[in-house]
Amino acid sequence: MVLDMKNKNGFTLIELLCVIAILAVVTTIASASIVNLSNSSKENLYCAKLKMIESAAKEYAISHEAEINNSTTYYEGSKSLIITVQDLIVNGNFAPDKDDMVLSPLNNESLNQLQIILYYKNNQLYAYINDNKVC
Repeated sequence: MVLDMKNKNGFTLIELLCVIAILAVVTTIASASIVNLSNSSKENLYCAKLKMIESAAKEYAISHEAEINNSTTYYEGSKSLIITVQDLIVNGNFAPDKDDMVLSPLNNESLNQLQIILYYKNNQLYAYINDNKVC
């Protein structure tokens, strides 16, 4: 009895293994892209949070202009005032994320002790945040 392989339906083991290997490679590439996209999103969110902190600090500086003018601290040749994110929370200029803490989207660590230098230069108000890791 001779087997007729020409009329057999289905796939061979080699064909199935090739398809599985291709799917594994595509899955690996897709997973790496998703992780990279997630990290990029966290960095963008962190930069946006720093911009919000900077805006809140400038608002704080406007209402505390006398403190800057009476300061004995200088930054880039101008009188300056050093505050923290915690000062912004206490003064009502910035809302905490939870439990009176502002959290970093990068690592969920507190940003409350992050220092901000407020100063005027050429009649322009600046807020310098010394934590630009990715921005």
